[in-house]
Amino acid sequence: MKKTLSIHLGRQLFVIEEDAYDRLQAYLKKLEASLANESGITEIVEDIEMRFAELLTQYLGETRQVVTIGDIEKAISSLGEPEEITEETEQPKQQAQANYDSSGQKRMYRDLDNGMLGGLCSGFGAYLGIDPVFIRIIFVIFLFMGFGFLLYIILWVIIPSAKTPSERLQMKGKPVNIDTLKEEFEKTAGRLKEDTINATNKFKSNNKHLTSQAANVLRFIGKVFGVFLIAGALIWLIIFSLVVSGIIDVVPMTGDQNFASLYEFLQLVSPVNKSFSLIWMGILLVGFASPLLSIALGVRLLIGKVNKYYKLNFILLPTVIFVGIILGILGSINSARDYEVYSEVENQHLTMNLEELQLKELPIIVNNRRIVSTGGIDFISVQNNQIMEHGVHVRYKESNDSLFHVSQVFSAHGIDRTAAQKRSMHVKHQLHVEGNKLMIDPYYSFPLSDGLRNQEIEVIIEVPKGKKFFINDMEVKVDDKEYVGVMYADEEFEAYEN
Repeated sequence: MKKTLSIHLGRQLFVIEEDAYDRLQAYLKKLEASLANESGITEIVEDIEMRFAELLTQYLGETRQVVTIGDIEKAISSLGEPEEITEETEQPKQQAQANYDSSGQKRMYRDLDNGMLGGLCSGFGAYLGIDPVFIRIIFVIFLFMGFGFLLYIILWVIIPSAKTPSERLQMKGKPVNIDTLKEEFEKTAGRLKEDTINATNKFKSNNKHLTSQAANVLRFIGKVFGVFLIAGALIWLIIFSLVVSGIIDVVPMTGDQNFASLYEFLQLVSPVNKSFSLIWMGILLVGFASPLLSIALGVRLLIGKVNKYYKLNFILLPTVIFVGIILGILGSINSARDYEVYSEVENQHLTMNLEELQLKELPIIVNNRRIVSTGGIDFISVQNNQIMEHGVHVRYKESNDSLFHVSQVFSAHGIDRTAAQKRSMHVKHQLHVEGNKLMIDPYYSFPLSDGLRNQEIEVIIEVPKGKKFFINDMEVKVDDKEYVGVMYADEEFEAYEN
């Protein structure tokens, strides 16, 4: 029975017999001592340990778990004894090359040191022993066939790169031992040193040339960007001028006109003179100053240097834009205050002693003919300086006596109670009784000068207990609850419990 130890070798965990561990430790100490005067000793020893771990993994296979002294001796035989690394005992290059060819175990890696992109073609060339140029020609042919790029990306992801000297040796089919690792490390160090010197010399000799080329490229990009800035700003100026002047109407309307100008629409949204003036001035300042600033910047990119008076544009125009934004914000805040107060005004109150009441939609009569349907754009309707709205709120509940009661309530918003009441009283709506029929117009109107301030109509119907109430020829049950709905033209009325 032998004592065993657990160790980490080459980033792998092994269970090793004690005598095998002692032999391994002695070997690694000899290795460090023999390489004491070499540069890169740490990297060489680390690669030897990695290779040692690979060999032990192969020797153990899937059946054994404990490393024996025999496994250590076999690995040492493959790697070579440290004392063999001397100037006098080095093999001639021809003999070494023969050993490489006979004992090397090739593995596929990407060669980043000699690669042009991902080192894939260089890796194939080293693995197959041919010039990488031929591999690159094959991939170019594949590229024109339509699948070269995808194939290259897939192989790039699948095949690892040769990062360590040990992996670079395996890529070339050379044996991984102390001699070859030392040689590979020296080659790598020499190549890095040479590349650094060449790059430094090239940078010194071509620094001015590269700087000049970069400056020319940046100037070209700047001029192209300047042309786009000027062209875009001119297009914006033309369109914006046509819109604000009213030549082009952009807001969809119905009624007297199909479309309204931006100026007219702004009057609907912000009818208060002070708010309207601030918002309109802000729109003009930002709308004209922004493209002018773009033109100034585009000209600066095209011609290069400008005089000090021209530079004032980059101070004046941003200031104008900032002032326009502030004016727009102040106008919007002042316009929003026009919604502070809500007022309701009862226009009429009807009382009827009937056994039943039928709620009907008042038909639209034009030239003594009834309009049965309408269509087209229905964003805002303006007729004869009156804004037409669609949809009347209807609320019905049980009456406190034996009579039908119908109330017509108008509502609107304003900056104060007086303004809200004034707008409410300006609302016009048709409602009348014909026998036992209550005729309600689904449309209502108010002056264009009042603007859009949430003007609404509500018709309140009180139904006596035990009497009948019909909506569009359908009897409706009325109890101690309230029901609400909205009447639209040519649409079925639906009520919900309030």
